[in-house]
Amino acid sequence: MARDNAPAVTVSPVLGLVVAIAILYFARALLIPVAFALLLAFLLTPMVKRLESWKIPRAPASVLVLVAASALVCVGGYFVTSQLISIAGNLPQFSGRLNAKIDALRGRSSGLGQVISEVEDIGREVTEKTSPSPAEQAKPPQRSAASSPPEPLRVELVESHNVIQAIRDYSGMVLRPLGTAGLIAVFTVFMLIDRENLRYRVLRLMGQQKLQATTMAMDDAGQRVSRYVLMQFCVNAAFGTVIALGLYFLGVPSPLLWGVLGLFLRFAPYIGPVIAGFLPFAVTLAVTDGWRTPLLVVALFSITEIIIANFIEPMLYGIHTGLSAVAVLVSAVFWTVVWGPVGLVLATPMTVCLTVLGRHTPQLEFLNIILGDEPVLTPATIFYQRLLALDQQDALNVLENLGKDKPLIEVVDEIVVPALAMAERDRHTGQLEPRREDFVVETVNEFVTELAESESMPVASQVRQTRVFCIPAHDAADEIVAAMCAHFLTREGFPAITFPVSDSPGELIQNLGGGPDDVVCISAVPPFSGGNARKVSRSIQEHGSAPRIIAGMWTHDSSSPAHVERLTKALNATVVSSLAQAVAEVRAIDQAAEPVPEDGASRAT
Repeated sequence: MARDNAPAVTVSPVLGLVVAIAILYFARALLIPVAFALLLAFLLTPMVKRLESWKIPRAPASVLVLVAASALVCVGGYFVTSQLISIAGNLPQFSGRLNAKIDALRGRSSGLGQVISEVEDIGREVTEKTSPSPAEQAKPPQRSAASSPPEPLRVELVESHNVIQAIRDYSGMVLRPLGTAGLIAVFTVFMLIDRENLRYRVLRLMGQQKLQATTMAMDDAGQRVSRYVLMQFCVNAAFGTVIALGLYFLGVPSPLLWGVLGLFLRFAPYIGPVIAGFLPFAVTLAVTDGWRTPLLVVALFSITEIIIANFIEPMLYGIHTGLSAVAVLVSAVFWTVVWGPVGLVLATPMTVCLTVLGRHTPQLEFLNIILGDEPVLTPATIFYQRLLALDQQDALNVLENLGKDKPLIEVVDEIVVPALAMAERDRHTGQLEPRREDFVVETVNEFVTELAESESMPVASQVRQTRVFCIPAHDAADEIVAAMCAHFLTREGFPAITFPVSDSPGELIQNLGGGPDDVVCISAVPPFSGGNARKVSRSIQEHGSAPRIIAGMWTHDSSSPAHVERLTKALNATVVSSLAQAVAEVRAIDQAAEPVPEDGASRAT
């Protein structure tokens, strides 16, 4: 059998994005009903399942739920339309009040009135100069002897509008939306009835090797979209209720109408609340005598929208969508350009699906990075980036903000030590300039000193007997972490001593009379922490009595027990990966070395 060695075809991401946008634009007549049907299917599936639990077959349950939802929308639409027609029919009788307000506004603003009058005068003069007088229009045109032949008369063909053409025009205006609505209804019913089969086909299309990732993506998208739509409906209902009650107390006509209209219009982000507020403002402008009620209407809509958009919505469903504020705005503009006003309603649900797809698909991870609200950089990376920018104050602010409400030892373990490890990695690969390296070391030293002085952790009241020697393995980064370790051990009551980098750390400990009851904590920052820690451990064990050794392999991944066991045997020491673990290990050694009382009062039975 011949082996197919054809190379895999790769598509440029930019080309793929252009093709996808082109498909969304040119196939919008089909994709918009499918997207609406998918959104309705997400929203109506829980109700269909509830009817199924009552022993109602799926097909009748799906049709019943869709008919009930459509009836509710039709009743609301009829109510809103009839009320708007009634209000529009009564507005002409209030035209005098509206003209009076315009005249009063023009009179109060003399500058505006003068500009309007001048523009009207200029327009009148231009009209008089360009249009012939009635006497000139009555004179027959005089033709000179040498004049050219008369110009031909212009003939304009006016198409007569018969009854059949009028019916065709109006039926097109009515039948097109009805056809789209019918198509959405058909798609929704089939999605509700055949949802398992559609799910299995999507899983098969994505490949059985990606079964887990596809399942997680579908479940995540379904939960996020369903919760978003439900939460948005509840928030919009609260918005409409507040508006209706506020307008009722302000004496605005038909407050229930404006509340219902605000509920539905708010599904269109940004422009929906503006339209919902403009309509009652225009009505009150015409039916009231003064400016107090119209301005109160504007204040009611503005304050309600500001509170809901900035406080209630982020608290209720901001975490459910997983979108950043910029992504919501950009998605609204993008889908409106591609799909028109309908895209504004579908913008957030469609973008949520794209974000979930990027979260669970490595090839589309850029979508989650661009649109999602999850942090894309770790706190340590953010801190190190500000250090590389030589911005000491900003780096201090980042450290304080990211480490807020955390003990100092956690801040050091999660932010400072990993940042030092990044600096060491860049230094060994030649990517860190000496100037920036010195700035990182000096700034971190200063940060740690300031944080240690401002720390509110109580000092241990008992002075412990176990001495701890904190020894750096190789360079300045190891010295900084060793000093941190000595600080935290001192706070725990241990006599801790830190040393500078030395070629023979064993001699230093031997000169201090180190014995088996003492503890040596080796500080080793990656990337060459293993080899450096092994040299220090061997030097200590070769000189005199060997104390107990703790090898601080900072930021080391300790999730693999087999790897930790190999390190323990190679170093002949207890391996820890954080300062908190080092302090806990020294505490355990000290408690195990405490003498047992001989009177038996505290002896364990």
